Amino acid sequence: MSLSRYIITRSIVMFLVFLVSIIFFFIFVRALPVPLSGGSLFLPSQTDPFLMSVLRNQDDPRFTGLVEFTIRTFGLDRPLIPDQLLLFLKNVFTFDFGYSLYSNRKVSDEILARLPYTLALYVFATIVPIVFGYYVSLYLAKTRGKALDTLLTLSGIAAFVMPPWIMLLLIYIVFAYIPKTTFGVYIVPLPVRPPSPSELSLSNIAYWLWYLTPLYVASLISFFGSWAYFFRQLVIAEMGNEYVTTARAKGLSDETIIFREITPNLKPPIVTRLAYAMPGIFGGSIAIEILSSWPGIAYYAYQAFQNYDYPVILAFFVVSAMLVVISLYLADVIIAIIDPRVRIGER
Repeated sequence: MSLSRYIITRSIVMFLVFLVSIIFFFIFVRALPVPLSGGSLFLPSQTDPFLMSVLRNQDDPRFTGLVEFTIRTFGLDRPLIPDQLLLFLKNVFTFDFGYSLYSNRKVSDEILARLPYTLALYVFATIVPIVFGYYVSLYLAKTRGKALDTLLTLSGIAAFVMPPWIMLLLIYIVFAYIPKTTFGVYIVPLPVRPPSPSELSLSNIAYWLWYLTPLYVASLISFFGSWAYFFRQLVIAEMGNEYVTTARAKGLSDETIIFREITPNLKPPIVTRLAYAMPGIFGGSIAIEILSSWPGIAYYAYQAFQNYDYPVILAFFVVSAMLVVISLYLADVIIAIIDPRVRIGER
């Protein structure tokens, strides 16, 4: 199969995956509760959970226009199947998520306002542990079986087992709460006042870095372990192959074998693993954001679930699913370029 044909085929497959995923979302979140509550999928139903959440605000004068607009945008006065489903798909592909039922602001504006917070935290928390874990794993592979290898491997597994929010809580207790109550000073700030993205002064940038320091440290300690262990196992598995034995017979050192012979063969599994990790930059971690009072997108989605804010829930799911599909698609294309065997089914 040619590369262009492979790319087109994967595009169609990934589009169908995205389409099926959002239809299943509509069925389980919107359609399934209606017959369970005694309503009908083929008639306008007052048991529609989305409609019920909208009508809760109809007596609030601030939401008078929003109620009618939301009902019209999502067709909540029509049958769920097929009218609302078709409108749902139309809104998804036009990125029309409407207005938040809680803040009365456009959902897209709400997400964009929180995007700087999410990117500032999770770009670091996702990429730096990967890079750090990668080079640690190569060092572990060179010293495998020795005391340092065992120590670093066990510490990496322990760091992976410990949730990042527990690590963050320990950092707050040891480096913020205890110094403040004992000596009257902060080493790192307690999560009280998050920084503002609107100011570009040096003092505000310094406050951003100071506030983010415990989040960065907790993320690095907790996430690097899984990456280091994953990369280490890949390297060790490759070292049992015949081409490594041949390289050793030629007199090549373990360091040369790892960096020149083994690492090129690690690209396909690493690219695939990265494809699953990248959408986490958007989704974030609810526990970390709640504990640190960090106003990111994950915390916003959590509040939306608490408030039955369906337009926000819809937007969060659709964007998350889209990022996953796009990441996997790009991973497939990259792997097909660096490993042509994929295109003929020899992956």
